[in-house]
Amino acid sequence: MPLTNALIKDTCSDLEQTYVDYLVDHFGDWEVWAKASQRVADREKVSEEEIPEAFRTEFKIMKVIVEMEDLGKFDWNNPALTGLFGELAQGSFYTFFGDTITKIALRLADAAGVSTLLEIGAGKANLTRIMLNQMAHMNISKPIVTTDAQPVILENIEKLRSEYPQAPLQSLLWNITAPPPEDLRAAIKPPALLYERYTLNYANVSAIKNISQVADILVLGDWFNYTGALYAYDEVFQKIGAKPFFYKDIKPLLDEYFPNQHVFDQRAIDAIKLPNITLLIAWK
Repeated sequence: MPLTNALIKDTCSDLEQTYVDYLVDHFGDWEVWAKASQRVADREKVSEEEIPEAFRTEFKIMKVIVEMEDLGKFDWNNPALTGLFGELAQGSFYTFFGDTITKIALRLADAAGVSTLLEIGAGKANLTRIMLNQMAHMNISKPIVTTDAQPVILENIEKLRSEYPQAPLQSLLWNITAPPPEDLRAAIKPPALLYERYTLNYANVSAIKNISQVADILVLGDWFNYTGALYAYDEVFQKIGAKPFFYKDIKPLLDEYFPNQHVFDQRAIDAIKLPNITLLIAWK
């Protein structure tokens, strides 16, 4: 069945309700954090109690980055920083976000007759694990091809394969800023649905053209800056490679390669003026 906005609503309306309600409740005070982040950037004293709970880990990360910047040396292996990123990855939203992305991907793949699931930026394979758990829970089995630019993905997927021996799981190297290699093209049986979490933010908009060569449907879990406004936390996090990804820059490429689009969290944008699209579905 062809993917349409009506099919998305019929298939995922309960997920949309739960996800948007969570965003409104969890990130409703984002402007308080935005103002406080400017004070952190200005080297003013800011206590953790002033920060809405949803943003406290980002606050602590920002403080460490600012401190390292003042020392003139950035160290990715700083124990405080690595510990905070681990805390962020185990946070309630990060896990919930992964659950939502994979549920949407599986429901749409099943409804639209997708043959292959494609994950980009698989890295530590945390999202892959969530996907495998969801497949088992939903009693759906579809081939999954996972990719990353770094060879560590091969080792991480091999570990997962030992835990899920029946899973139709394959892993290949791919830097999405370059066209897909031949082995990847050969591994994907169309139509293919691509899903990801926080991958495009570390790439560039041209990746959409490359992705279009192997994917027909996209479930994008990234933070696309919708308003064009930047805040102090955006500026500081750029120093660790998390560049603001402006929707106005990606929209022309989406229109060219994936002309059908559905902003999954539109109600949250309307309700709390959230400056980012966090979950976007696009298809050919």
